[in-house]
Amino acid sequence: MAKNEKEELRVVFRGSYSDTPENSEIIIPEGIEEIAENAFRDFENLKSVTLPRSLKRISACAFAGCKSLSRVNMPFGVIEILDEAFSSCPSLCEIIMPDSVTRIGEGCFEGCASLGKVRLSESVYMIGASAFAFCFNLTHITVPDSCALVEFSAFSCCFGLESVKLSNNMGLIDESTFEGCRSLKNVDLPTKLVKIGRRAFKGCTSLASIILPIGTRTIGFDAFADCASLSRIALPRDLVEIEDGEVFSGCDALVQISFGGSREGWERLMRSRTLTVTRSDLTSYSPKISFMNLDK
Repeated sequence: MAKNEKEELRVVFRGSYSDTPENSEIIIPEGIEEIAENAFRDFENLKSVTLPRSLKRISACAFAGCKSLSRVNMPFGVIEILDEAFSSCPSLCEIIMPDSVTRIGEGCFEGCASLGKVRLSESVYMIGASAFAFCFNLTHITVPDSCALVEFSAFSCCFGLESVKLSNNMGLIDESTFEGCRSLKNVDLPTKLVKIGRRAFKGCTSLASIILPIGTRTIGFDAFADCASLSRIALPRDLVEIEDGEVFSGCDALVQISFGGSREGWERLMRSRTLTVTRSDLTSYSPKISFMNLDK
């Protein structure tokens, strides 16, 4: 048997299945190791797919745009779910990932508007940019401690997202990770957090208070802008950079900032700048700063 014939036995390519009503429920046979790029892209009739234990990889855009796809049975053995594999599948309600998955690609589930339950693999080490962006029905997410990298905009515009528990091994909350998550109330931040990127929590209008862990050193431009309900925030003594003096612009309710260091440490941090808050009505004020004097 020729090498390419063996490969075809292991890989589902575009054209291996037809988009017909008879193929609304597909069971991929054992022995298949990869679903190739675009294999089922834009299938209108596909409602359910059962993947084999032999499967290792779901390639880019494999199921993208499958408007009727509501159920995916994903067994242990899948290692990679690549870029946009399930993007724009508006009927997909639940994803339970086996603990064999180590990588979730960019835009993997982006635009899955009905996706309400996600269980991430306990082995995943990275979640790509915009992986779950615009998943409007997602309410809770736990990023396991195996994960060291969640790329930019991974959960942006998840309007129903209420609570988040992040991996303790994440040193960075990347740009716009939770931007526009207007229902977000509770965030369990990583113990090893070093930097909060630009616009990371911008527009999280339900977030009322937050405590940054010891070791956080940088807060990026507009990181908490337009968090209209944010009334209190605690900043650690280890903070060395706030990229913008109006990082809390649009935080109309912010009345107090607690700083873990001394007044002198705060002045060094601000570098002669005055931290101001510009309200949504364009008036400005300076919130009260309290000093906990926990400097070493």
